[in-house]
Amino acid sequence: MSAPGWAGVVLAGGQSSRMGRDKALLPFQGKPLIAHAIEILRPHVDELLVIGDPGKYGGFGPLALADDAPGLGPLGGILTALRYAWHDRLIILACDMPNVTASFIEQLMARYEDGFDAVVAQCDGHLEPLAAAYHRRCRTVFASQLAAGSLKLSAAIERMHTRYVQVCPGEEGWPVDLFRNINAPSDL
Repeated sequence: MSAPGWAGVVLAGGQSSRMGRDKALLPFQGKPLIAHAIEILRPHVDELLVIGDPGKYGGFGPLALADDAPGLGPLGGILTALRYAWHDRLIILACDMPNVTASFIEQLMARYEDGFDAVVAQCDGHLEPLAAAYHRRCRTVFASQLAAGSLKLSAAIERMHTRYVQVCPGEEGWPVDLFRNINAPSDL
């Protein structure tokens, strides 16, 4: 049985193919990328999970869980988190987004209301599904999306009762690099 509250989930199981090595462990501003994500989520959640190789990420503090079905991208990682999290409401954060702020996490949580399956930031229609809030109810849609052979997270989000929150980096006080991804060595 799940409990009220929030679970924070760091997605760290990606292939890092453009980076050429595990980007979650790469130093960024003096600490590994995964540490940035953990630190930003920790004060706002009641439990914290890392979805990725427990052998690599188990030493960072939170419970690290391997993807139930590796190779299915973020959709598979979120589905794993939805299965194992104690809480029904999850804040998902990809490990390669070190500039997401505490105020952004607070905004997602504040905009969540019962009845919504997800709260996803958008900027003029461009979604940020890897820095978003999801309810356990999403499992059904995510599982059917994967069963249909589609790994596209945005397609699954369109099939759910989603609240879209307009957050445009560089506007209304949001940092310009709020959703900056670290995908390649040139991004460091």
